[in-house]
Amino acid sequence: MRHIRHMDGKKALYYGAIGVAVFVGISVLVSAVWWFLSLLWAIATGIVSLAVFVGVVYALYKTGTWLFGGDDADRSASDPLGGSRSSPMSSTGSDGESRQDRLRQQYVEGQISEAEFERRIGEELESEDLDDVDRELADIDRELERER
Repeated sequence: MRHIRHMDGKKALYYGAIGVAVFVGISVLVSAVWWFLSLLWAIATGIVSLAVFVGVVYALYKTGTWLFGGDDADRSASDPLGGSRSSPMSSTGSDGESRQDRLRQQYVEGQISEAEFERRIGEELESEDLDDVDRELADIDRELERER
C-alpha cells in the first residue's frame, strides 16, 4: 500500500498565504491597468467630444453668417450718397490686391457700375503706396469732398 503524505498545518498555512498574496497582487495589478485604460478612454472621449462640439459651433456660425449676411470685415458699407464703398478699416497694407479683386468681382456681379468700379480702382491705386495713417486721412478727405 502506498503511503500518502499528509501536509502539516504550517505548510498549508504557508501555501494559503502565498496564494492569497498572489491573488491580491494580481487584483491590484489588474485594477491599476483597468484604471489607467479608463483614464485614457476618458481623455480620448473628451478630446473627441470637444472636437465635435467645436465643429458643430463652427458649422452653426458659418450657417448663421451665410443666412444673415455675416460680419465679414471685407463687406462693403453704404456711404451717404447711396453707393457702396469699401470700409477704410478693412484695408491693410498687403490687402491691396484682394481689394482690387473684390472690386472686380462686384463689378462682374453687377453690384457696382462701371463708373463706380473705375473710381474705386483709381482710389485703390492712388492709396496703394500710402501707409495706414495716410490712407485714413485720404479717405476722410474724399468723404469731405463728396459732401461739399
